Amino acid sequence: MGIRKREDSIKSQYNKSRLKFDESTYHYSSEEKEREFIQSQFSTKDEMRRYQEYRKEWHRRSDEMDPGSFPLAVICELVSVCNLTCEMCYTRTPEFQKTIVGKQRMLPWDIVVQIIDECVELGVYSMLFSWRGESTLYHSKGSDGKWHDFADVLAYARHKKILEITSLTNGRVLKDLLIEKIVKAQPSWLSFSIDGFGDDYGKIRKSLKIEKMKRPFDIVVDNIKKMIEVRRVLGLTMPQIRTNTIYPPISNNPERYRLFMESIGVGLVTINEMLDYRGAELPEDAVMDDWFCQYPFQRLVVSANGMIMPCPGAHNEDDEVVIGRYVGIPYKNIVIEGVTKTIEYPEITLKKAWESEKVKRIRKVHREGKRKEIQVCKHCRHGAKKHGYAWIPDDWDMQEMRWKDRVWRNG
Repeated sequence: MGIRKREDSIKSQYNKSRLKFDESTYHYSSEEKEREFIQSQFSTKDEMRRYQEYRKEWHRRSDEMDPGSFPLAVICELVSVCNLTCEMCYTRTPEFQKTIVGKQRMLPWDIVVQIIDECVELGVYSMLFSWRGESTLYHSKGSDGKWHDFADVLAYARHKKILEITSLTNGRVLKDLLIEKIVKAQPSWLSFSIDGFGDDYGKIRKSLKIEKMKRPFDIVVDNIKKMIEVRRVLGLTMPQIRTNTIYPPISNNPERYRLFMESIGVGLVTINEMLDYRGAELPEDAVMDDWFCQYPFQRLVVSANGMIMPCPGAHNEDDEVVIGRYVGIPYKNIVIEGVTKTIEYPEITLKKAWESEKVKRIRKVHREGKRKEIQVCKHCRHGAKKHGYAWIPDDWDMQEMRWKDRVWRNG
């Protein structure tokens, strides 16, 4: 089927590391389609040169376990909540919001501006404006007295000349005006999570009351088509569109999925290996010994409540890996069994977080192959033994497209 790992040609230039590091996303579109997808994002030779520089440095840091002097990329989570409750998602319970995220579930506009400005000062190449929640829900009033939405965030990052501006979305709450604003904001690419084809998609990403009788799959497809049409009318090449799926819901005919997505104008089709996020801990035999996390050497994460972490695997915001709270963010308040608990992490900038003793220790244990000393890292799903993109777990119900065991951590 031509499914492959991303950037194998760049990775092959680096072979110093004795430990394994890998991502669970596979590219399904052809290498030619991938080249077109990338080239469409950069209008000048200098921009393309900087992008190639960024990607080579991404792999060099991973191979040499060298953090450099600044993060190459920053994940800035605008919203921690989602309009959907997908069957494989660890955020699907209300308890997750209360006991993990806490009161603040949307990053204030003024803080978003500060983060983008600091990224520019540091030389950050790439910003991803999503993580656990649905970023197109973003709506925040700034000190300027104005309300700002998702497109305003993208537009500000483009205005400040961030090289690569991206976001993930389920694409279900996009209205025509927001679609036009997003295209005019000129993010590099947007990734639409479309798990499955037709009715199988709707089993995982179920219909919402506001969608009435329209099929969920048709809604997200129509929104992609609208975005591509607005882009065409305006004579633009961005945002490029990527779609991503887990394999089980397309396993009966993966080629149909790829060909359909490319036929409507999707530039890159990707597949994620299934990761099991249900339990709080992994069984011992599922934990890889010779693996380390590349992310603390490459990027930082700022959550919607302002917590700074070294990787996107720290979605439970465990104390072991939270470096601090971004400057201007109040203390974090969570509710456990009806009791409010205040967590007083110190204020910190991205620069100070990158240089902090806490993140240095995290890098050290990974560099030495001792990541299991940090419980969060030991039980991170990225470090679990992999089965390949075509893995269909025994306890995944192929008829209902859900886990058979409905016991979830955080409720």
